[in-house]
Amino acid sequence: MNVRILAVLCLGPGGLLGCRADAARDTAGGGPAVIELTIFLSDEQGIIDGDCAAVASEVRTIPALPADQLPEAAIREVLRDVIPSSGLHSTGTLPLLDYFNGVSIQNGTAILRFDGGALEYLNNAACAQIAVKSPMERTLLEFPDVQRIEYEIDGQIFDEWDA
Repeated sequence: MNVRILAVLCLGPGGLLGCRADAARDTAGGGPAVIELTIFLSDEQGIIDGDCAAVASEVRTIPALPADQLPEAAIREVLRDVIPSSGLHSTGTLPLLDYFNGVSIQNGTAILRFDGGALEYLNNAACAQIAVKSPMERTLLEFPDVQRIEYEIDGQIFDEWDA
């Protein structure tokens, strides 16, 4: 039997109220349970129009995971398509996902952990940097237990951005 979990964003007059998960049983059987995650990706047209932080939501279906693993799975989905761009990154730069080491949430702060090579993306020119960070931050802020985001590079919290 499959269990399909659908994450629903709940908005009210004051903004985000939280998320709830609705489970529906698939009586057809066969195959693993899945979950639909709403993630945010850079909105190319918005960026062209001058909003470097422009994002658009997208629903991705992934294998079901325990709730504490969903933030990391969501970020992996966001990073899946972040690849080096000619003119913005050094030759030999790997896709950003290759530098990603996970996410942890402590006292309302999500800490995104990366290897140093991620700075090619995270500490780039102002608009490029914002276009990479905004989708990750917006995605994590959808989780009710996340109020702020920090970046850890090679084991150290990094907050001295060039741009």
